Order: sequence, then C-alpha cells, then structure tokens
Amino acid sequence: MASKVNPLLKKAAVPLLIVGIVFAIYFISNSTPLQWYKHYVYQSQAFLEGRVDLQGFPSYYQDLVSHEGKYYLASPPVPAVLLLPAVAIWGVDADQIRISMFVGAINVALVWILLGRLNIKGGMRWLLTILFGFGTVHWEVATHGTTWFFAEIVAVLFLLLSLVEYSGRRRAFLIGILLGLAVLSRLPVVLGAVFFLAMLSGEGGFPRRPIQFLAGLALPLIGLGVFNYLRFGNPIETGYLGHSYSSYFAADIAKYGFWNPHYIAEHLYILFLMPPQYVDHFPFLRPYPEGMSILITTPAVFYVLKAKFSDRANLWAALAAVAILLPSLFWFSSGWVQFGYRYSLDFFPFLLLLIGSGIGNRINKGIIALVALSVAVNLWGTLWSVHLGW
Repeated sequence: MASKVNPLLKKAAVPLLIVGIVFAIYFISNSTPLQWYKHYVYQSQAFLEGRVDLQGFPSYYQDLVSHEGKYYLASPPVPAVLLLPAVAIWGVDADQIRISMFVGAINVALVWILLGRLNIKGGMRWLLTILFGFGTVHWEVATHGTTWFFAEIVAVLFLLLSLVEYSGRRRAFLIGILLGLAVLSRLPVVLGAVFFLAMLSGEGGFPRRPIQFLAGLALPLIGLGVFNYLRFGNPIETGYLGHSYSSYFAADIAKYGFWNPHYIAEHLYILFLMPPQYVDHFPFLRPYPEGMSILITTPAVFYVLKAKFSDRANLWAALAAVAILLPSLFWFSSGWVQFGYRYSLDFFPFLLLLIGSGIGNRINKGIIALVALSVAVNLWGTLWSVHLGW
C-alpha cells in the first residue's frame, strides 16, 4: 500500500503547495473583502430549497431578471452549483469571495500541471505559472470574487481542466463535459470548441472522437436548457436581455441595443490601448475604472507574436482565443468597473499556450523582466482596486 500511496502523494505535493501559497497571497492581498455582490450564493440557496428564483437578496442587487413576479439570475448556474456545499453549511453567509480565491489558487496549480503535460519543464514551467497566477488580471478577479468575477474564475477552472485532460488521456467525451461546464459559467467559452474539434479530428478516429466530444459538450448544454425552461418556459431563453442593468448603460442600450457592432471599437480600445488614469497625487497613476490594455497589465503577452503558428496546436489555440473574444466585442458592456479587461480570462488559457511557444525553452533576462513587470503591474492594480472598493 505504501508503495502505491507515496508516488501519489509525491505527485500531488507540488500542486497542493501551489494552491496553499497562491491562496495565502490572494487572501492577504484582499484581507477584508467587501461582501457586496454574491448572486450565486442566493442562486445556490434557491437550489437547496428546490427553487430556481432568487429570494432574500439585498435591494441594491443589479443584473437580475424579473419574470412573472419572480427574480432570476441570467447568468448560467455552474458557479452556484460549485457553492452548494458551502451554502448548505453557512447559508447565505457563505463567503463567495474566499471561495473565489481558493478556486483561483486551484487554477494556478492546474496551469502548472498543464505546462508539465506539454513538456514545459524547469524554470520555464515555474515562470509561466507565476505569470498566470500573478501577472494577469486573474489575480484581481479571483481576489474580488463578486458575481461576475467569480463566473470568470469558475469558467477558467473548467477550461483548464479540459486542456489538462486533452494534454493527458484525451478522453473526448470528458473533454466535452468539462468544456460544457466552463460554458455554463461563461457562455462565450463555447467557441473554444473549435480548438478541440480541430485537434481531435486530426488525431485519427474521425468522426468518432469529435462526435464523442460533442456528445459530452451537449450534456451540460441540455442541463442549461432545462434550467432555462424552468425559469422562463423556453430552453433557449437565458434572460440576458431582461436584466435590470445600471442606468450607466441606459443611453447606449436605448440607442444601439444590447448587441451592436458599435461596441466593437470600445472593446478593442480597452483591450489593447486603454492607459491608466492620471491622478494629481502620489502615486499619480491608478487603474482606469472601465479597464486597461492587456499590453500594460500583462506585457509578457507580446510573446504571442513569436509563437510558432506553423504548429497546428498553436494555430487552433489562436483561432479559439479569437473566436471566444468575438461575442464579447458586440456586447454593450465591456465589463464595467474592473482592472484590465476581465473578459480576456475567457480565452487566456489558450493565450498562455501561445506565450509559452513564443518564449521557447530558453530563459533570458528579457523574459524574466517582462514577467516581473507583469507581476508588478497586477500587484499595483489589485491593491488599487481593493483601495477603491471595486
């Protein structure tokens, strides 16, 4: 028995250590989080009470749908399902923000596992793991853990799990289920299917393996259809267009609607060009409330340009990232109050593959400097967002 247990413990030791260290840092960086928006806690409570509508939530809660005298959360339900054990114990006092930090720490450990399965070893493996955990907006999003941010973190969890499975045993059906669970956290992630369909189709077994993948993906989507039917009497009605959105967006929605090409320019500006905001006192710069360029928040992303796109996996990872981004570009909201561009987390696991390809296997001072700068910027942004009460 000992000979079987010890290798398992040894294999799990580093990921568990990563989870512990990352959670501690995330915890400290937002030691007294504001418990403002915890929609998923109330959704989870509803599930435990045999309902799908939300009750007892604070009066200031936004992003709710009123339908036939009841209130619903338009967002997909998987983050609420993940909270079920905590809500079963603590009720609506369950700490969604701390759970978000813990899930975020697991995400960082999954990146370490994924990189190992991709034969990225040694210092480079650690460098890219640090980059993901502390050199991207994942740090700020995980440590704030409000409704919209928690959805991002849970989507990343299941997207990473699907990539870990693909880089390991490659069970197509399971990959589909895992991606489907990511989709039931953030709907645009469904377009990441293009990566798995392309790669599974090119490995032999066509069309069996792509069909297995699609069958696995269909299961969570069928679950979403049932959830929608219970709420709105229509399996394809999500309620997104019936939100009680902030008046901040009222003028744009009245003029352009919820989906419109008009919004593309704003999204692209925030994603690639938005600078920090100047203030007339030390430290003189702070994050702009509507977001900030990924080239500033994660300057190491420049290595995407050096990725080997002749490699089939890199090409399809890039296409998947673009595909996932596209729906968000047409949406009226770019993420509202945030550090950086939080929608980038929907596809960042694919970008990480490209960054790793662009860097290659040799570490030099330039790479270390860019990763260090990425970490410094995200520390600055996370501390500012805590200070500003975001």
